[in-house]
Amino acid sequence: MEHECALELIPDDELLRRLADLLRQSRRVEAELVAHIDEVDARRLYAREACPSMFAYCTEVLHLSEAEAYLRIAAARASREHPVLLTTLADGRLHLTGIAKLAPYLTPENRDALLERAAHKSKRQIEKLLAEVAPRPDAPSVMRKLPARRPVPPATPTLGPGEGPTITLQLRPDGVATPAARPRPDEVAEHHGELRPDRVGMPAVGEQPPEKTGTLPARVRPADLEPLSPARYKVQFTASAELHSKLER
Repeated sequence: MEHECALELIPDDELLRRLADLLRQSRRVEAELVAHIDEVDARRLYAREACPSMFAYCTEVLHLSEAEAYLRIAAARASREHPVLLTTLADGRLHLTGIAKLAPYLTPENRDALLERAAHKSKRQIEKLLAEVAPRPDAPSVMRKLPARRPVPPATPTLGPGEGPTITLQLRPDGVATPAARPRPDEVAEHHGELRPDRVGMPAVGEQPPEKTGTLPARVRPADLEPLSPARYKVQFTASAELHSKLER
């Protein structure tokens, strides 16, 4: 629409006011949406659309993402026992993620106090609040070696027309042509004037081997046998708030 295409012409104060108004409308619509999801879920109307669950109905019929469906269904089911959650969603005191985090811990006894403390808090702040209200036992200390990453094989040299060793074909008894001798990787490398890492110190084709001097030439391990990174470990432990703050910094 024309007025939507001319947002850059709106003065700053007016643009901020419009944004706040749209957000308030969005929150009211969100609360209505959650209430309707709750009623459809309670009546099991999703079965009429051949869906086995409300989650399947939200993702397959309403085309919500998995995360959107989960959060709205969690808020809808929590609002059955605690209808005030729809009010907090509509007026912006709580967001969908916050309601989903709080729902398992809400009781008629702690509801008012917990919702008041969680008002206008971010997801991380609500998680810290819940850790204070319902602390969980320390995580078990764990240290284990992670599997080594598989190395990426080196790229095969690209040969142009007429380049590279000649491949001779021979016929099997059934008449199918097969290579009589497949060129070795070192032959391909030496044809391009290169030397494979595992052939350092070895004579080139046509050269005489060096005289024995009592010491062996340096030999580099093949690249495909070398790990790309050192061993990696997973370490899990319970840290204090002070250490957590240091790690964040």
